[in-house]
Amino acid sequence: MVETYRHEIVSRIVSFILPLTFLLLSLIRFSFFPYPEILTEIYFRNQGMLPYQQINDQHFPGMMLLPLNLSTLGISSVDGLRIFHLVLVIINFLILNKLTRYFSNPIRLIGLSLFAIFFITWEGHILWIDSVVATLSLIGFYLLHTRSKSYLLTGLVFGLILLFKQPGILLCGIAAIWILTTKPKVKSFLVFVIGGVLPMGLASMYLYSIGVWNDFWFWTVVHNLTGYTFLEGRQPLLSEQIRLMILWIPGLLAATRIKQDWLYGLYILAASIFLFPRFGLIHAQVVLPILVFLITQWLANNSKFIVLGLILVVMGLGLWYRSARRESAGKVYFYDSSIQATLDFVETTADKNKSIYVFGVNDNIYHLTQTLPPTKHWVELLRGNISYSVEDFLIKTLKNDPPQFILVDPLAIQDGILVRNFAPRVWDYIITNYQINLNLANGINVWYPKNETN
Repeated sequence: MVETYRHEIVSRIVSFILPLTFLLLSLIRFSFFPYPEILTEIYFRNQGMLPYQQINDQHFPGMMLLPLNLSTLGISSVDGLRIFHLVLVIINFLILNKLTRYFSNPIRLIGLSLFAIFFITWEGHILWIDSVVATLSLIGFYLLHTRSKSYLLTGLVFGLILLFKQPGILLCGIAAIWILTTKPKVKSFLVFVIGGVLPMGLASMYLYSIGVWNDFWFWTVVHNLTGYTFLEGRQPLLSEQIRLMILWIPGLLAATRIKQDWLYGLYILAASIFLFPRFGLIHAQVVLPILVFLITQWLANNSKFIVLGLILVVMGLGLWYRSARRESAGKVYFYDSSIQATLDFVETTADKNKSIYVFGVNDNIYHLTQTLPPTKHWVELLRGNISYSVEDFLIKTLKNDPPQFILVDPLAIQDGILVRNFAPRVWDYIITNYQINLNLANGINVWYPKNETN
């Protein structure tokens, strides 16, 4: 009996440690892709630029544009972002482990392995808003699945999801429906609603108090519905569709085999909305652990299908191996040696009291060199952000505060379109009023005003 108990303990430890070790070693070995907007926007905030009025972002305020952000939590460097990323991953893994704790060890090993493998192949090396939403969504799912009576906490979790990204409104709605099906007392449901409204309510009060409410509404609602969604939309590549459907289809099927399947199915659909309008598997991280749990629970209830679980693991390993072969170990996107020539030039040449402008060059140059854009206004040159009126605004900033020089990447492309082709009027203004004076070693051109000699 004692020997059997020890074997069970060892087996449980192995089923937990092996996939977690594989996951963490893969993340450390693979490249790291922190969206540079994270540190750029936090830097702008620390320089006194106002959210949405001077920092034009179409996302909800989340972890960058509020007084409480990653910087105030002590995270203001790439190394800090990497640690933050790993912490989120470990939290996800621990919650998934807790959800599967009553399953047999072989089933748990399959489930946790599926998460570890597909986390990597679903662009898990990327850190973006969706990374935080994925953790919050999993915590919320855990509270709903376990029928937690902490209604205020459940509401707060789903309210935070909305605070980070607009599609979170659907998850909030599903959570409300889920709780209503448990027939709580009216008081309990109201507590959940209060918790859900609180994060965005406080953020809205803050944005209103600093006088940027109209700008917030334009960029996050009006612009999203009339511009960004249509201009920035991207269809998935075939390889992305395959990687997604390997788990999405069996996960949705598994939901139909579980009691209250319609709630699980709705949760999957709501979590999958983050994939639109701009497809990317980083956005699928929100639904990934939910799919893995439901597949694992299905296997636990139908052990005869364990071969299916093993097939999914093998397919995932094949995809992981293909990704690993293409990886540049240790590479940090947008913070590697390719930008060094640009940094050296700005650091040795720029007058920090005057603005600079970047066109096709990533905006992280600002926070890395402690410089600022013209008139202290920043609009990221994304295809979805550039409308006729936005181009007018950018040209106005260039006229009112002529930058000492403009850094131009002549080959900058987004989704196969040259940046100068989807921001043609800004480009015309640059070539009319500025001229190339220097070509840096990394291919970046430095443009100076035509009336100046450098």
